[in-house]
Amino acid sequence: MKKIFTTLTIFSAGLAYSQSAQLTPVVDIGTHTVTVNVPAKFENDFPAGKTLKIPTNYKVSVFHAGGLTKPRFMTFGPKGVLYVADQDAGKVFALPDTNKDGIADTIMEVASGFTGSHDVKFYKGDMYVTEATRVWKCTDADGDGVYGTKSVFISNIGNNSTTGHVTRTIVFDSINKKIYLSVGSSCNVCREDNRAIIEQYNEDGTGRRVYASGIRNAVGMALNPVTNRLWANNNGSDNQGNEIPPEWIDVVRDNGFYGHPFAYGSGVWFDFNAAADYKALLPITAVDSAKVKRMVKPAALIRAHSAPMAIAFLPPGAVAKSTALKDGFLTSLRGSWDSTNPKAFRGYKVIYGHMDSEQDTTVQYVGDFCSGFLTDTVNQVFWGRPVGLAIDDEGRVYISSDEGNKFVLVLTPDDITSVDQQNLVLTSSVIYPNPAKDQFTLNLTLAQSAKVIAVLYDITGKEVSALMDRTLSAGSHTQQLDVSGLTSGYYLLKITAGNNTYNHKLMLKD
Repeated sequence: MKKIFTTLTIFSAGLAYSQSAQLTPVVDIGTHTVTVNVPAKFENDFPAGKTLKIPTNYKVSVFHAGGLTKPRFMTFGPKGVLYVADQDAGKVFALPDTNKDGIADTIMEVASGFTGSHDVKFYKGDMYVTEATRVWKCTDADGDGVYGTKSVFISNIGNNSTTGHVTRTIVFDSINKKIYLSVGSSCNVCREDNRAIIEQYNEDGTGRRVYASGIRNAVGMALNPVTNRLWANNNGSDNQGNEIPPEWIDVVRDNGFYGHPFAYGSGVWFDFNAAADYKALLPITAVDSAKVKRMVKPAALIRAHSAPMAIAFLPPGAVAKSTALKDGFLTSLRGSWDSTNPKAFRGYKVIYGHMDSEQDTTVQYVGDFCSGFLTDTVNQVFWGRPVGLAIDDEGRVYISSDEGNKFVLVLTPDDITSVDQQNLVLTSSVIYPNPAKDQFTLNLTLAQSAKVIAVLYDITGKEVSALMDRTLSAGSHTQQLDVSGLTSGYYLLKITAGNNTYNHKLMLKD
């Protein structure tokens, strides 16, 4: 086990103190280096030959690449479809995988017109998208999978300020009927109101109040699925040195104070002479000191300037039987710029945090779960920056990257069997015209005689129409398929023959 200590001498009210904050032990959870599998459909959008270090009982593949400008947080919709918020595009995309082969069938725009869309969540059938100053409620009124009806659900976040940290993360607590929203600080360190907090709302968006404060920028927030307690991570301040302050991961307590902009850990004061913005905080008041005195030891402390992003708990019973990863969580580290030591550039990975039980609130150790995006720490060369995380019910882990290359990876435990792609029966499948109206043509080639089934789904995965179910001989075939009477919009056409499947995105127009 590797233990790291951060020591700081501070000066306050004319007195010098020496205190230390112990980082959470770092262990090797059992990883090996593998080459990222790139499905043929993504070869033009993802660089070949990239390697990652992942747990020995997982494999890693590109789930989707292409068409994304800054993919941030992800979530699963009510029908099990993965959705991703694209911050720069101001859009939300659906990435359906109807046959669960670990490859997104297509990318479909389901909502647009946002400014800096960072987070997307579903609650009671509606979709919620966050901006710096607003949360939007989006409704799929006609059930076509496109969330075209939008209304402002929460407004005037952070006094409508768009300076500093502008990403907002939202969490819905269905048990207590509450909503939590992170509102990052407007600065590195400063005194401010309505920022550097986590807010709580009623489930209808009313009843705004400050739930916890002193939180510089909690990008990642999630409910522990066993205890239903809110957890968060924090992006610490700069200009205190390469290792100060450690980033914290902790339970968010009602009326809790977490240090910003005065202290870190369990009450270690900053050096107020380190930079002008720290000096501007002086003089320290009795109220400031009382806040710092209330600080408690965080569940975990990791290296400074790692820039933690999403946090996701491993669903109970969902992890592979052969893995030791349980009773814990994953968090992505996007990586930061603030390090004067060129060999200490850090982050650019996903880590695992282990707790001894499902009810525990202490992280016994952390370890690298998915690393290798950063290939040169001296020259700061990287090919991906992990941001969003999503874990499905079977334990597959999805990771989004918003810089270097823009993509979504999927890590699949070995004991999840995917669709067998060997001995292909259906060797090609083409549809035209696309967009189509009333009917379209399907050209396909079979290596041997087989039953061919063509089913049309909407983008939520709901079956719309069974278009074909017939046995065809080996060779090439042309089929006319009728889609008259269906509403315009995006659909997914699934063609199955023998043991393999082709998926096509089909657009119907009036």
